[in-house]
Amino acid sequence: MKDIVWLVTIFVCLGWIVSVCLHEFGHAVVAYVGGDTSVKDKGYLTLNPLKYTDPGLSLALPILFLLLGGIALPGGAVYIDRSRLRHRGWESAVSAAGPLASALVTCFLAMPFWMGWVSRETQHWILPSLAFLILLEILAVILNLLPIPPLDGYGIIEPWLPQKIQIQLNKFGRYGIWVIFGLLWFVEPASRLLWQTAHTISKTLGVPPEMAGVGFQLFRQQSGWLVLGFVVLAWLLRSKENEQYRRGNKLLKSQQYEAALAAYNQAIAIKADYYEAWYFRSYVLHLLQRYEEAITSYEQVIQIYSQDASVWYYQGLTFGYLQRYEEAISSYDQAIALESNIESFWFYRGDAFYHLQQYEKALASYDRAIQIKPDYAGAWYNKACCYALQTNITLAVENLQQAIELEPNKSINDAKTDSDFEAIRENPLFKNLIG
Repeated sequence: MKDIVWLVTIFVCLGWIVSVCLHEFGHAVVAYVGGDTSVKDKGYLTLNPLKYTDPGLSLALPILFLLLGGIALPGGAVYIDRSRLRHRGWESAVSAAGPLASALVTCFLAMPFWMGWVSRETQHWILPSLAFLILLEILAVILNLLPIPPLDGYGIIEPWLPQKIQIQLNKFGRYGIWVIFGLLWFVEPASRLLWQTAHTISKTLGVPPEMAGVGFQLFRQQSGWLVLGFVVLAWLLRSKENEQYRRGNKLLKSQQYEAALAAYNQAIAIKADYYEAWYFRSYVLHLLQRYEEAITSYEQVIQIYSQDASVWYYQGLTFGYLQRYEEAISSYDQAIALESNIESFWFYRGDAFYHLQQYEKALASYDRAIQIKPDYAGAWYNKACCYALQTNITLAVENLQQAIELEPNKSINDAKTDSDFEAIRENPLFKNLIG
C-alpha cells in the first residue's frame, strides 16, 4: 500500500509539471504567431520544463496550496513581450492560449473515462491518480479564467480596458494569488461554488468525483514529505537573478520604471551576461527617455546575442529620438535582415528617411510596410506627407484618402494642422477631402 501511495504522489506531481509546461507552451506559440518572435530566442518553444517553470511559483507554491486547501493555484514563469504583438486581439489570444491548452490536456486525460475504456470497478492505482489529476486540471482552468490579475482571465480583457484602470489593476496583481487563496480558504461559499463547478465538469467528462477523492486521499498520505522535498528543492534551485528579473517585469508592467530599472540592475549585478535583464533594462531606459544610456545598454545586449531583431528595432527607435537618423536606419536594416516581414520595422525605417528628407527611400519603406499590413493607416498617411512635400497633389490626396478610410478622425484632425501639407492646403482636392 505504501508503494502505491508513493506512485500516486509521483504520478500527480509529474502530471502537474507536464501540464504547466503545456500551458506555458500554449502562451508562447500563440505569441510567436502573433508577432513576439523573441519567445523562440528565449527557449519557450522547446517544451523544456526549466524554461517554463519557476521552482517556487510554478511547482512548490501550487503543491503547497494543494496540500493546505485542496486547490493547486496555477503559476508559470514565461514573459511575453506584448509590445511586439500585432494588435490587442493577439494579446487576448495569448492569454487565452494557456487555459485552452490546459483544457485540451484535461480532455485528453479524461479520454479513458468518457470513451468507456475503464469502469468504476477497475482496480488499479493509476485510475484514482488520473481522476485526481483531471480534477486539478479542471480547477486550474476555472481559476485561470477568473478576471483577476495576474490570472489569464484578466489578461484576456486587460488590453480592452482603459489605461488608467490597467495600471491600477496591475499594481494589485502582486497580491492577486493570495487574495484568491484567502477567499477559497476563508469564504466557504466561494470554495463550495468552485468545487461544485469542478465536480460538474468532471462528471460531464465521465470522471467520477469520488474516484478523484480517493486519489486525493492517497496523495495526501505522503504530503508532509512531499512539501518538505519541494521546499528544499525550491531553495536549492532558486535563482536570485531570476527573482530580480521577474520583479523587474512586474514593475515594468505596472509602469514603475525607476523601480524596474533598479531590479534589472540587481539581476545584472548577479549575472553579468543575463540577456533578458539587459534587454528590458534597455527598454526601460528608453521609456524613461534616457536615450544615450539606452543606446549603450542596447549595445551590451547585442554583444551578448545579436540575432534578436527586436533589439535592433528598439535601438533604431532610440537613435531616432536622438535624431541620429543614419544610425537608426542602420539598426532597422539589421532588424529587417533578421525578420523582413514586420511592418513596424519598415515603417520606422521610412520615418528615418523622411526626417533626412530622402522621400523616395521613405516611400519605398512605407510601401513595404503596407505590403505586409495593407490597413496600416499611419503608413498611408506618411506617404501622403511625402508626396505633399514633393508637391505631388494627386498622390498626396490619394494616399491621404486611404488613411482617412482606415482612421477617419485621427487622419483628418492630423492633416488639418500638419505643416507637411502647407504646399497643397489650398488645393480644392485637399480641402474637399478634409472638410
